[in-house]
Amino acid sequence: MTGFAERRRRTLANLEAAADTADRMKRSGLDTGIFSGGGTGTYNIDHETPGMTDVQVGSYVFMDAQYLVIGGEDDEEVYSDFAPALTVLTTVLNDQYEGRATTDAGAKANTINRPWPIVAGETGMSYTSGSDEFGTIRYEENASRTYRVGDKLDLIVSHCDPVVNLYDQLYGIRGDRVEVVWPIAGRGMSI
Repeated sequence: MTGFAERRRRTLANLEAAADTADRMKRSGLDTGIFSGGGTGTYNIDHETPGMTDVQVGSYVFMDAQYLVIGGEDDEEVYSDFAPALTVLTTVLNDQYEGRATTDAGAKANTINRPWPIVAGETGMSYTSGSDEFGTIRYEENASRTYRVGDKLDLIVSHCDPVVNLYDQLYGIRGDRVEVVWPIAGRGMSI
């Protein structure tokens, strides 16, 4: 849900029944040591729910385009509470057409979730995972730059959960240095 104020209002209203149920369970003697719910987009709202003991944030560790566009408490346009840390590296394959370039990161690299991936660190351009194998950068008049064949760029993924499952390993990078390579144990395990 976009807009922090409306997200807060609806989240707290929707959790009232769960809070009431947890309270009734506790009063009847049932062990309700943990009352858990919520998520990354409501991590700073959920704690206001009476009795909630655990908030299920998870995507914050990576962040993605879906969260960036919902707006935050301090910025209604961009949810910037956590910085994006998961990107897909792509290479420009074709730049022959005015106003656009083609890359090697399509739906198989990024999923088809919306909003589309975001070109990290750039403005005035949009990205689509237009086909299975290829993606397209489209430039606006105010594009911060244009890309040429062979250029590499990072894409902030649309939705981190399904994208991680598309890869065999994840590279932990600090600055320009790869510090760790983690295997993706859940690779291909979606049912």
